[in-house]
Amino acid sequence: MKSVVLCYNLKGTPKGRKLGMIFGFLGFQVRAVDRAEYLWPLEVLTGLEKPREEPEIYEGEGFPEEMLVIQAETEDMLDKAIFLMRKEKVQVGLKAVVTEANRKWTSLALHDEIRKEHEIMSRREAERKR
Repeated sequence: MKSVVLCYNLKGTPKGRKLGMIFGFLGFQVRAVDRAEYLWPLEVLTGLEKPREEPEIYEGEGFPEEMLVIQAETEDMLDKAIFLMRKEKVQVGLKAVVTEANRKWTSLALHDEIRKEHEIMSRREAERKR
């Protein structure tokens, strides 16, 4: 298994270049996901599986938020990537790791799920600060 980071809505931005340097330095393949690929399974986008059939082309609006999806070869590589992102003060609100449970999901399904989780966590944090 190779290490890959999928980047959404970061192509050509200063943050995207910084993330490319961080993940590239660690040996990750950095892949900007095109909106037309949003219906492809994560396992295909990360190279874990070959597509069984021609993936459907997405023609919708997509989503505006930045998102990272990380497929790390080892837990150590993941830890180093997160450490360097913190050290370099590069924040992406929506982040996920490819797992057995989500590897067949589309980018759209994953985005919706982690956005819900992010909103719940943000609400809890705000309530705790009151």
